[in-house]
Amino acid sequence: MAEKTDEAKLDGWRNLLSGANSGMDAGEYTHPVQEAALTRYTAEAIYRADGIGRRIVDLPADEMTREWVEVRGNRGDEVAQELRRINAKHQINKALRWAGLYGGAVAVLLIDDGSSDLANPLGGTVRSVDGIRVYDRHQTHWTQGDISTDPRNPYFGFPETMMITPQLGIPFRVHRSRMLIFDGLDIPDQIRINNRGWGDSRLQSVYRALSRYGEALSGTSGIIRDFVQPTLGMKGLSDMIASGQEDVVQKRLEILGLSRSILNVLLIDAEEESYEKKASSVSGIDKLLEELKHNVSAVSSIPQTKLFGRSPEGMNASGDSQTRDWYDQVAGEQERHVVPPVEYLVDLIDRSMGGAPDDREISCNPLWQPTEQEQATTADSVVKAVTLALDYGAMTPEAAARNIERFGLETGFEDG
Repeated sequence: MAEKTDEAKLDGWRNLLSGANSGMDAGEYTHPVQEAALTRYTAEAIYRADGIGRRIVDLPADEMTREWVEVRGNRGDEVAQELRRINAKHQINKALRWAGLYGGAVAVLLIDDGSSDLANPLGGTVRSVDGIRVYDRHQTHWTQGDISTDPRNPYFGFPETMMITPQLGIPFRVHRSRMLIFDGLDIPDQIRINNRGWGDSRLQSVYRALSRYGEALSGTSGIIRDFVQPTLGMKGLSDMIASGQEDVVQKRLEILGLSRSILNVLLIDAEEESYEKKASSVSGIDKLLEELKHNVSAVSSIPQTKLFGRSPEGMNASGDSQTRDWYDQVAGEQERHVVPPVEYLVDLIDRSMGGAPDDREISCNPLWQPTEQEQATTADSVVKAVTLALDYGAMTPEAAARNIERFGLETGFEDG
């Protein structure tokens, strides 16, 4: 009995004549390639020269900090005033933008804890927080010896100290406890190692789509410049040029009043003199540009209404759905990139004031700001609900006042 040989079992469909799903199928040789990391100079060139690229970097940071944060609890107003004094909103926005552009940034906190050496861990006593200085990832450096190898250390596996190299001034070392770290887009660990421990720039994954869109706009500009091409046919043009009678051709153009735009005229040899304008076809360019816009919007995760500043199309299209989805996405980024550093900063300010109160809470203010009509409707609903709860004895006057005050209404209730 002959032995059966193993045969490869392939799922799907194969057509040897067309080459589909066979060794002759060109699609089988299509595979993803890893893009080289954008250099600092490439990222900066896009940021300065390409308005859409700049918006891809700035818009998430601006939205994350636009409505800022609310500090609740005892001394909440005083802490908020301290945040304004050290310009925390602007500095954190700056750190988020540089993290989006370069893939990472740090904010060095100028803390008065009695130590004059920033390389020392933060002491237990905090007298004041005097300011914030932001540096991008290319201004930070560390060695293998700076990485903590103690599993009990909160910075285990990460640099415990960093060398900061400012554009102006002398390099200095800073302990991790005196810094806020702002990472770029999350990437796999192996790629992160190749990226010197940092995340990706927001421009990394959109670079190809942005390049294609820029090329298309440039090509469209060329088409517009040559949209109408005047054509002048002259009898015996070739013979006249061959016999050195270019001056005759020039005089004829001047007579026709075309000397001012001679570079935009196409001369051809013809049996009889003729003059006409030929228009280039621009059919389908608008649809092509629209698809390229969709691509840039998709890979950047920013809706076109925000990225390109265009109004939504279609019947009953208001853009509210896209805007709400975008705000939900930004809210998720706020929880990861804004709330933790602000909580650390507020804790330091509380320590300078004697310690954090038990009721301290920090949250980002809503990005979606209701209209006056929506505010009036909400206020009416809250007052009716609270009044009903009071009538049935389900709520004390104090609790009712607190609930109404949450919505910023004048209550008329008195404590006690």
